[in-house]
Amino acid sequence: MIGAIAGDIVGSIYEWANIKTKEFELFSPEAFFTDDSVLTVALADSILNDADYGAVMKSYYFRYPNSGYGGSFHQWAQSDQDSPYNSWGNGSAMRTSPVGYVCSSLEDTLNQAKHYASFTHNHPEGVKGAQATAAAIYLARTGEPKEGIRKYLTTTFDYDLTQTLDEIRPHYTFDVSCQGTVPPAIVAFLESDSFEDAVRNAISLGGDSDTLACITGGIAEAFYGGVTDRVYNNVMNRLDRELKEVVAEFQGKYMLQ
Repeated sequence: MIGAIAGDIVGSIYEWANIKTKEFELFSPEAFFTDDSVLTVALADSILNDADYGAVMKSYYFRYPNSGYGGSFHQWAQSDQDSPYNSWGNGSAMRTSPVGYVCSSLEDTLNQAKHYASFTHNHPEGVKGAQATAAAIYLARTGEPKEGIRKYLTTTFDYDLTQTLDEIRPHYTFDVSCQGTVPPAIVAFLESDSFEDAVRNAISLGGDSDTLACITGGIAEAFYGGVTDRVYNNVMNRLDRELKEVVAEFQGKYMLQ
């Protein structure tokens, strides 16, 4: 989960000022956490306390109202409705990383990813994006090699993961859909040789940079066995006390074993 939050923070300053290079300061002094991190921590909170995720998300929304949520989420969070709004956006994938750590089987991972996505993102593509991301994290943390992860995601979700970053990058533009975000984020992980390299790969694509790097970072953390002290400290120094407490509790229960 720290990897996902790190990706969000690193990408925060490039979302509306895209770059197409891997050469940049990893943690700019201006970098900050966005809705990607807020809703990821909200999911961790929901899991830790066995609480209704919809209610928890709305609570976090009002605590962090200016974090960059999408328009449909703003409307949903401010309303009295509990039903989802059939979103196919990448929000379901960006917030799902905790699921990849709490489940003891791939089947349970897919079921839980669908469950937590469907509070808002009950469109088939919204569900698929969350499932693919959570499954990649589960497979990565349980020792599946990259080609095994690629094969599973390709056959199960029909994602085209054959293009290289060099082929994707020149034509890639801002895309908030799961189908336009999750596959390139996965490729950014598959072509990496370290956690930091994975995040740099994701940012270099341009587009919805914080969410791309959030998804990539979550998978890369699981595959590479965590993040460096430098990354961890930069993340924790940018979160407020309440977010840090949830992250630390989740790490202690599910990730530091």
